[in-house]
This record gives sequence, C-alpha cells and structure tokens, in this order.
Amino acid sequence: MNKPVFSQTLQALRKEKKVTQEQFAEYLGVSAQAVSKWENGSFPESDLLPKIADYYGVSVDYLYGRGGKDKSVEQTVLEKLQDIYDEDLKDHGHHGAHNMLLDFIRRLHWTAQIAPWKGNRTYYDPPYLGDDNPKAAAVYYDDQFCSYMGLSQNSDFQFFVSNPIGKQGFENLFKNSADLCGLFKILSDKDAVAIIGYLYSLSAGEYAGVKTISKAVGVSEDKVEKTLKTLFDQTGKNSGNKPFVCVKVLIGEKEENAYGVHEVFGGLFMALMLAANEYVNPPSGFNMMIGNRNRSWLDREVLKNKTK
Repeated sequence: MNKPVFSQTLQALRKEKKVTQEQFAEYLGVSAQAVSKWENGSFPESDLLPKIADYYGVSVDYLYGRGGKDKSVEQTVLEKLQDIYDEDLKDHGHHGAHNMLLDFIRRLHWTAQIAPWKGNRTYYDPPYLGDDNPKAAAVYYDDQFCSYMGLSQNSDFQFFVSNPIGKQGFENLFKNSADLCGLFKILSDKDAVAIIGYLYSLSAGEYAGVKTISKAVGVSEDKVEKTLKTLFDQTGKNSGNKPFVCVKVLIGEKEENAYGVHEVFGGLFMALMLAANEYVNPPSGFNMMIGNRNRSWLDREVLKNKTK
C-alpha cells in the first residue's frame, strides 16, 4: 500500500533539508516516534501544519501535493542573503567588506520603514545623504514598537525596539537606573571615553597594559587604572559576561594586568554611541515619519512602583 502524499512529501522535505527525525521533532516539540509515524502514513494535528510548512519554507497545500513548492517570504529572503554573502565571500574573503550584503539589509530595513505608509505599495530606494545635505532620518512608531533609520552617510544606522501591549518593557530600564547612571557617569568623562576608544582599537586577542594605554591617550596611569576598575565593577554584574577583558601577563618576573575587549560587545557599544550622538545631535528633518502611538512611552504608575 502506497504512503499518502503527505507522508512522502514530509520525508522528502526532511531529507532535502538534511535533518534527522529527532531534530525535526525537537523543533516541533514532539517525539521522534511521532515524526516517524507521519512519514509512514499517519497525520499530525492540524495546528502543527503551519509550523511544519514554515520549517520547510513551503505552503500547507504543498505538503498535501497541491500546488507548487511556494517558498515563504522569510525563506526567499534567507536564500537571497546567502547568495549575496557567498558572492561577497568570493570577492573579499571572510574578513572583507560585505558591501553588497550591507546594501541589501539596508534596503530591507527601508522596506519595513515605508510599508506602514497607508496606501503605499510601491518600493523606492532609500536616500543616502552626503555631508553636504542636512541630516535626516526615517521613523515609525506606534504602541508596540519603534523603528528608526538614519539616512546620512555619517549616521548610517538602524534600530528596532518593541514594547508589546500588556508587557512591561521600557519601564524596566528605569528599575535599575543606578547601574545605567554608573555607566553614563563613566561616559561623561572625556578621558574615560578615550580609554574605551583605545581598547576598541585593539585587534581580537590583543591586550594593552596600563602604561601603554596611558601613553597612547595622554591620561595618567592612576586614572587609567581607576577607570578600568570602575568599568569592570559597573558592567557584567548579573550575567558574568563582561564587555572588557583583563588578563595576567609576565614582564620579567613581575605579573601585570593587560586589558582588551570582548569582541561580541563591540557592536553594542558602537550602537550605544551612535544612538547617543543621534539624540544629542538630532536630524534636521525626517524623510518619512509615521507616528501612531496613543500611549505614553512610559506608564507613570508602573514607573513609580519600579523606582521606589
């Protein structure tokens, strides 16, 4: 007796994706035995079908042999990104400038920026303003999220933050405001910013001692040491992961500290500085601004309770 089309299709898709029954089962939150039964003639519960289709990047109809193998938008975008990355990799290597990838990601974000514009169903490329143009940005915000995109060449960044209705998100930033104030206090010191900047100028796996840092940034050794200690005390309190790294080195028979940065947090720090710069030096205007927010950015009562 022949297997149902569904069973044949499911097995073919799994083998095409090169995953085991166990891996597929883990994704769905079911047992490997359940997957085995589906591939041999039984059927899953109906509420699992969309999740199965999304996993393989096909439509539910395709699972039953109806229609072509339609890919989801996400799968199409993923494959496009992989193609661009492979092309960049071939031209520039692993550590090259992925200009094509950057441009495509930027256009994807721009697409998300202009999509909420009611009635607009026509894509157009984002502006990329030079130094001779007034600084501009594109913003979309409502009760659930905010999306911001700098449009100037010297301020080319994007961010997306969400605060779903019924959840406390932004208010939590003020719950432990003492920690944030501690970091901002460090960043309010020009010498401290110079020290951090020097640390981020080091290559991966490269470290510098206090004397080297002091000479490079023109700050006393005492202040360098004090600043670094404050940075270590102020960051990574809860997770144990610290943006800054300290290693012991031997100079002759004397042991000294040498400092560097955790590469993972570099982009986060640059985003912090970019956002701060955008706040201190806001755009002259907005190429596009859509505001559909009815709520205040912070709930006063929740905020009051959190900051007591």
